[in-house]
Amino acid sequence: MATLLLSATSDHGAASRPSMPLYLSRIATALAALVGIWAMASQEASSQVPGLADGTYLYGESPVAETVGATYFVFEVSGTQLTGAAYQVSSSFDCVYGTVTPSALDLTIVDAYDQTEWPHRVALLPGEATVAGMNGGAPLPTLEGMSPIAQLSPLDHDLLAACRMP
Repeated sequence: MATLLLSATSDHGAASRPSMPLYLSRIATALAALVGIWAMASQEASSQVPGLADGTYLYGESPVAETVGATYFVFEVSGTQLTGAAYQVSSSFDCVYGTVTPSALDLTIVDAYDQTEWPHRVALLPGEATVAGMNGGAPLPTLEGMSPIAQLSPLDHDLLAACRMP
């Protein structure tokens, strides 16, 4: 499978680092915006943001599953641990692991080709939408730039199985 590459360097401008795949660049851009928004949020607002309950979640740049060119993030939460995958349909995928706090996901994305790790922090923003079958029907926290999707595809299940730590 091919991966689209964006000729960008890391946040530190290190020319020796490999190019980040396009969908990782999109996630990184959204994550940078989240960090800025989160830094400006009040302490009161952050105390109202719930964490993620144990379960399986699917978020996408498109609210429609399997849209070519859109980035998806499928993951499982168990306690404070998270395991999942970031992918685009008909492309490669990268495994993701991390921890869940009441206000953020602290992630490490592992490049499928060279095992380079990309750390990211994703703020959990209060959600308004409820997606049936996910999170017990409670409103889901929002991931900036992504929409929750209720139904996991066979591909989502396969990616989760591939990325589970032994």
